[in-house]
Amino acid sequence: MLALRLVRGVRTAPRQIATRSAQLSASRGKPERVVAHATAQPAFSQPGDNAVRDELCGASGPALLRVGDETIVQHVARVTEPGISRWKSSLAASEDPRRQAIGLALADARPRPPRPGDEPSKDTPVNNSLVLLAIETDDPAIYALALSQCRDDGDNMAPGPCEGLSFEHWAAIDPGNAIPWLWIAAKADHVGDQKDVEDALAKASTAAGIEEYEPGFYVQAMGALPGDASPLERAVAGAEFNSILLGGAPIVIASLCSVTAIQQPVRKEQCSAIATLLAKQGSTLFDVAQASTLADWLGFPEDIRTALKAEERTARHTVASSPNPWTTTGPDPWTDQSGGSRFRCDNVRGYGAFIDAILAARGNERVALAAVGRAAKGAK
Repeated sequence: MLALRLVRGVRTAPRQIATRSAQLSASRGKPERVVAHATAQPAFSQPGDNAVRDELCGASGPALLRVGDETIVQHVARVTEPGISRWKSSLAASEDPRRQAIGLALADARPRPPRPGDEPSKDTPVNNSLVLLAIETDDPAIYALALSQCRDDGDNMAPGPCEGLSFEHWAAIDPGNAIPWLWIAAKADHVGDQKDVEDALAKASTAAGIEEYEPGFYVQAMGALPGDASPLERAVAGAEFNSILLGGAPIVIASLCSVTAIQQPVRKEQCSAIATLLAKQGSTLFDVAQASTLADWLGFPEDIRTALKAEERTARHTVASSPNPWTTTGPDPWTDQSGGSRFRCDNVRGYGAFIDAILAARGNERVALAAVGRAAKGAK
């Protein structure tokens, strides 16, 4: 979850978007506007006499019983599906383009890790509609979200309408933001194009700042949950949102600014500027960790390195010592192998408290972790 940016672009009604969708990919026909909804759950038989009873926070009565051969994950998904589906649909139906974008991205959320060889296609009606919305609005935040849903492991766009997006266009509509240039550098590095790497790093290092967009999206998404949402529904919504995170600055910065690379004076100057941006404006624990590592390699002043190390150490301790195993930097709840204990009220309410801290910090994970850490220390 990362820093909020003022939009640049024009609101476009969904029906206007749909009428011009043929321009997006003539070879594949017209991607149609769709309404976001939760993934349909498989049908199960009724609970039997030996049904497993799960202590789910927010469920009661027969809802606590698994049916058929349900796993704990399937049980939680079934119990929360009606509320989560309404939440996603309300976002997608909003008149606000950014809320629409969140709803569309959430419709393709994949909180459960795919099995090997079972990676879902990115060329889906929902993603196609998100691409169309990004192109029509030219809103940098929506465009960044669409890119994150479309790119593959090599930072290329998936086949289909996703191919209408590019990191270069993101940079063009988002002047002053280092993040798209860092992704351009990462993509160039992936294919071994060192000239483009140098050009992109030069642009990133002279940018006015970094804008990662997750904070605003997080506040809008989690703020759209109904006031009567159960603790379990809030927890599942948080996990769903975390699965569509944009990712912020690419991890390849560590290799582009390696100890060897910064022996070149120009690269060292560029990496120093990028590290300074991450340290001052980054909003995630990952940003702090990257800034701290780079500060050591680059020989930043001792007081800066000490402060970054202290912040990272405190934040990691807060995550590790929290009763909540679902933080944005911790294990995904859908990988639970404990038989269901993660879905009990102490953990679920712990995650809810972290969601509240993130919202109070306007989506800034770095500020929220510091606040949670101070509260925990004061409670001792």
